[in-house]
This record gives sequence, C-alpha cells and structure tokens, in this order.
Amino acid sequence: MSPYEFTNVLVAIDGSEDSRKALDCAVSVCASLGAQLTVLGVEGKLPAYAASLGEVDDVKREKDEFFSRVLAEAERDAHERGVEVRTDLVAGHSAEVIVHYATAHAHDLIVVAHHGHFLGDVLLGSTADRVAHHAKCPVMVVH
Repeated sequence: MSPYEFTNVLVAIDGSEDSRKALDCAVSVCASLGAQLTVLGVEGKLPAYAASLGEVDDVKREKDEFFSRVLAEAERDAHERGVEVRTDLVAGHSAEVIVHYATAHAHDLIVVAHHGHFLGDVLLGSTADRVAHHAKCPVMVVH
C-alpha cells in the first residue's frame, strides 16, 4: 500500500494557459483516483499606491469578475469529466495563501503550474518553488 492516498486535491489557478494545464492535470488525477478537487483562485493584493476609493473598487470588481469566470469554467470542466469539485477565491500572497489553504483544509496534494502569474503578484514559477518548499503535503508542479 502506498503512503500516498490522494483523496483531496488542491489546484491553484490564475486563468493563464499554464494554469489551465495544471487544472487539466489535477482533474485527470482526481478522475483516475476518485479524489475530490478544490480549484483555488488567488487574488494578489491590491496596489499599495494612493488611489481613490473608486479606482480601488473598480480594480476589485474587475478581479472578482475575472476570477468568477475562470473558476466557473474550471468547475464546468471538472464536472464534465466526472470530478467532484468545489471552488474558492482568496486574497493574499500566492505561495502563503496556497500553503495555508492546503493545510487548513487537509489537502493531500497540491497542483500548481510552473509558469504563469497571478494578477498583482509575482511569477508563479517562484510561487511554485515556495509552495513546494513549504507545503506539508506533496506538490505536483506542471510544466
């Protein structure tokens, strides 16, 4: 018996083509193992520069609409392949949020793309490295 029984998989996405590959890989893993999938969108922090409240509200609304579309599409794709899926959207620094979320929700595998980016945050390549170094469960980095 393998020490790795993946039943609760987390995939972090940002809407990029690379994160679509990570999602596709995570859905395939879940479909073959009968695992549940959580698709996590991570919103980068809003700009720190001084802006009017209207500008901040506009940026927040655009991000929310973008992630709403991306997560709905991911959910639809997973359901079409018979995978039980839930979605969530959180704000913060990508690697920290992904690792914390996976730990808090008892995920036993994290899937991330090697390249791509989260809006308003660093390149996912460095995020993937940090997730791999700090996660308490296995991490699959999809190239």
